[in-house]
Amino acid sequence: MEGCSKKSDVTVPGLPDDPLMEILSRVPAKSICRFKCVSKAWRDLIADPDNRKKLPQAMQGLFVKTADSEIDDTKLANISFSFIDLTVRFVPMDIDPSFSFLMERTGIKTFFFMDSCNGLILFEHRQEPSHLSAGTYMVCNPTIKQWSAVPACGSREALSHTYLAFDPAVPSHFHLVQFQIPDVDMEIVSLHVYSSENGTWSQNQIDEQKEQGQLEGWHHQFTLEVIDYRCAFFNGFLHLMVWDLDRQHILVVDIQGKARRMITVPGMADGSQRHNITCCLGQSQGHLHCVTIEYADENNDKLSIWVLQNYDTQDWVLKSTVDLDSFDVFGETEDLNKFQMVDIHQDCNVVFVLQESCKLTAYNMDRKEVSVIATFKDHKDPCDFARYVPYFSESSDLTNKY
Repeated sequence: MEGCSKKSDVTVPGLPDDPLMEILSRVPAKSICRFKCVSKAWRDLIADPDNRKKLPQAMQGLFVKTADSEIDDTKLANISFSFIDLTVRFVPMDIDPSFSFLMERTGIKTFFFMDSCNGLILFEHRQEPSHLSAGTYMVCNPTIKQWSAVPACGSREALSHTYLAFDPAVPSHFHLVQFQIPDVDMEIVSLHVYSSENGTWSQNQIDEQKEQGQLEGWHHQFTLEVIDYRCAFFNGFLHLMVWDLDRQHILVVDIQGKARRMITVPGMADGSQRHNITCCLGQSQGHLHCVTIEYADENNDKLSIWVLQNYDTQDWVLKSTVDLDSFDVFGETEDLNKFQMVDIHQDCNVVFVLQESCKLTAYNMDRKEVSVIATFKDHKDPCDFARYVPYFSESSDLTNKY
């Protein structure tokens, strides 16, 4: 269906809403977007927030940012973008993997991936020298080439970590949640929230929450996980890996910046952390997942994938385990301490790991198979990745269109 019907009262006679939604849940997201033009009844049916949750958009691939590691630290690196298609298709996707449309319209040539969430991507742009300047943000929908600029959050500490929150089932607005810390080993000192509804950043909220006795608020002092600053947006909340004294936890924060609860990291319920464990969070198949790499000893390093089967009772279930030494997955010459957890597939039992040799590998939990899906040459610095899930609806909060 290429065009929109001019008739507004066309429906499918005798077809109730529930079977129709069951059919629509099995067709591509782009087709669903076009089906809204069939009639007002179809438009309202598809636009209903409860129904939108039944129309998931499949993960299509990964955007990749690589940087020229030969650039001096006081200057911006030479950034390039590419795309890894994770689907089998005969017709190329209508996207611009280099984001040239964004660079042409803004005049900005250097963007950094900050986060991605349900079809939107958060970029940061910095002026030289990059490590001293506060960044200006850009929220972009690469599917329809729509974006909006977000101002920097005033003066900031030496380090900040900014996350994007966007729910396509309630698509009116997006939020940015920014944590600020003075140094990598110090506690979080402030938190700020940007709402696209009013276009402004909030004030510091952590001290207020401490005074009001919240946390499940901020009774504890946290440092963000140094190894992995990413978070998972799940159930309308941000989930982040944090350190509380010498233990790892999952901190749950809402889009207003309020800490809601703590979740125990899987496999550490007894509080013992005898080994060096790194964790990565992700949302897959309607559940929160946690991928851990445990460096136990010279002969027993392993990667484990856990699923939070019951969110309320914090019931973690071990989904798959890979012995990184005996099961020669990543090659005998690889340094196991230099893996970069990239992502977990949104729709199937696959995790993505970047090796020190710049090979991007996919581990299929069902088939217990590992395959190299991309190799990045001449880039010694770690690559940055952003999950691509197509989102075909326009947003009034993304004000610019290519």
